[in-house]
Amino acid sequence: MDPSTEWLSATVELVSNIGFPIFISLYLLQRMETKLDAVVKALQELSTVIKTAK
Repeated sequence: MDPSTEWLSATVELVSNIGFPIFISLYLLQRMETKLDAVVKALQELSTVIKTAK
């Protein structure tokens, strides 16, 4: 099995076992974590810029 087929099979099994709402919640939490990491990085860079501007 190639990786994309394995991922699809695991996803279908996950949805059938724990339900669609839980699957969607986990998916959205994963996406939000990625975006939060970007926000944290931007805030750290802003903090560095502010410190060097003084």
